[in-house]
Amino acid sequence: MALNWLERLLPPKIKHTARLVKRGVPEGLWQKCNHCNAVLYAAELSRHLMVCPKCDHHMALGARARLLNLFETETLDEVGEKLRPVDPIRFRDSKRYRERLAEGARQSGENEALLVAAGAVLE
Repeated sequence: MALNWLERLLPPKIKHTARLVKRGVPEGLWQKCNHCNAVLYAAELSRHLMVCPKCDHHMALGARARLLNLFETETLDEVGEKLRPVDPIRFRDSKRYRERLAEGARQSGENEALLVAAGAVLE
């Protein structure tokens, strides 16, 4: 059994405990601005309503988040929240319409493409 010169010099304890552990950054902690490429803390970006504090670029903000920031929470009333899309003509293209609806709901987290709400606007 041939050992290289470094393995012969290192004590056995160092050989077995010197494993490097790569520690990653938790997913979603940082976000990059699409305009100025600044790396931003996600919580700070959320506090600024998805507007980059460096260049004032407006990033995508979901409809539900926008409504929650526009209306007072106590008065917010979502209109038609119990409505679900239907496929009365059983439309079929390369995919069934029901499959497209399920995929869209999974990707967006919403059942409908449009959110309608009524409430008192924040001052």
